[in-house]
Amino acid sequence: METKNIKKTIVYSFFLFYFLVGCFTYDDYGINIEEHTQLFSGIYWLNYTFEYLRIDLFKEDIIQYLKQFDDDANYLPNPGFYTYGPIFDVPTALIDLILKSQKTLINFEYRHFLVFSIFYLTSILVFKILMKRFNNFFTSFFGLLLYIFSPRIYGDSFHNNKDIIFLSFVVFSIYFAFKIFEKKNLKNILLFSFFAAIATSTRIMGLFLPISLIFFLFLDKLNSNSKSNLKYILIIIFSYLFFLYIHWPYLWDSPINNFIDFIYKTKLWIWKLGFIFNGDYIYSTSIPDSFIFIWIGISTPILNLVLFMIGFFYIGRRLILRFMSIEPTKLYKCDFWRGPNEMKDNFIFFNLVVIISLLVSLSAPLANAWRHLYFLNFFIIYISSYFVMILICIFKKHFIKLVLILLFLLIPNIYKLIIFHPYQSLYLNEILTNKNKNNFQIDREGLTRLDSIYKILSLEHNKTKKIKIANASYLPYYRIKDVLSERNQTRIEFVGQEYHLADYIYDNYVYEVDPRYNDKYNIPSNFKKVFELEINGVKMYKIYRRKNIN
Repeated sequence: METKNIKKTIVYSFFLFYFLVGCFTYDDYGINIEEHTQLFSGIYWLNYTFEYLRIDLFKEDIIQYLKQFDDDANYLPNPGFYTYGPIFDVPTALIDLILKSQKTLINFEYRHFLVFSIFYLTSILVFKILMKRFNNFFTSFFGLLLYIFSPRIYGDSFHNNKDIIFLSFVVFSIYFAFKIFEKKNLKNILLFSFFAAIATSTRIMGLFLPISLIFFLFLDKLNSNSKSNLKYILIIIFSYLFFLYIHWPYLWDSPINNFIDFIYKTKLWIWKLGFIFNGDYIYSTSIPDSFIFIWIGISTPILNLVLFMIGFFYIGRRLILRFMSIEPTKLYKCDFWRGPNEMKDNFIFFNLVVIISLLVSLSAPLANAWRHLYFLNFFIIYISSYFVMILICIFKKHFIKLVLILLFLLIPNIYKLIIFHPYQSLYLNEILTNKNKNNFQIDREGLTRLDSIYKILSLEHNKTKKIKIANASYLPYYRIKDVLSERNQTRIEFVGQEYHLADYIYDNYVYEVDPRYNDKYNIPSNFKKVFELEINGVKMYKIYRRKNIN
């Protein structure tokens, strides 16, 4: 068999295997606390869209769907305030109406499959991006493995319908941005603008996509002294704004004012949340400058980190040398890169540095690890792959040995995916000792809630008794009832923090107060711990039962 056919067989077989794994495991994952918010947001904006366009379809169904949120309306965020993310929430709300199934297990599970499917498509494009850039099969395939086998990203790719969707549309956009670097034509520009607009409506940080592309095309104009780039820049601006407006209902009434309002609201979306970070209790509105670096450092596989840091050094050094070679007297001779490949490297490097610098300098509020920045994983993988290419050039006489060593070093990534299943989203690496792993808030998304319910049901020997469950956490534990069977819904009663009424107490170590100085979530003495889930030193949750329970 020819080498080319062998490579194709490896790639196709891997993608088939990866897709099948996703198909068989997508329903293993817990329900995160924001999924109810997205259900509510989706039906709210679908109703707004139909009313704005004067469409009478599903009118009665929408009213009934909205009524299902009445009991929780005071606790769910106002969709009129949280206006982002229509591209996923609105179409899935429409699917709910067509299926005539709202707020049940199927609504969450098919969403999990859709999120996985979209991320799966990005993995194909990541491989294509790397192949086009490095023109080396192993570099590209190994980069693909790093991308997929990053535990936190992998886990979130089954349930996080905001940050993974944003990451996905960032990848789609960069794929066509790179095609624009290679060949400027209307098709590539329109596709880039379309995906960049969707990324922006999902997360405000998507603004970096058109801004950075325009900046690089401007630099390219200086280098080539060509007027054609100005034409393409204008097309990008107008097509991006057009797609932004056409797919985002929030902008329809007043595009300019509402978009400015959207930018302003961004800083208000993460309110003042308290959580433990590196052993200290801090607030999301006053995080230390090291917050992003520490979280990326402790929750990214060590192999990825090492390859990234060295690759970052090499690209940075080359860019500095290029900058120093510019001739100030000749404005048109701005040789920041030599060819499209170096232009791509600089685009990735520039955006990564600027985004993190802005977040740190502006003291942007962040909570729940670096979840809002998961899109940076693509930048990390790209730069890691760059260093793999350098290694191949250095050790080209020992290529087979290098391949075997790198694949061997990848084994811990795969092993952690397996042992953390289905909680890969809560992964921490071995930079931390087991003791220090629990100096960080882990399950902010409440992924362990569903598993804890099943565990409590298994602990209760009386299968007909009504069970009252309290939660030692501020997370909305009670929302998990929607995915339970009708029998279990009637059997279980959630009593919040009224411990005196409870038979069991669930505690996932997520508190809005400092537990060292506030006893709000102290477990009463008449309860004893009957179960604790701990994976690789990371404590997920624990269950207490009343001592005198039958």
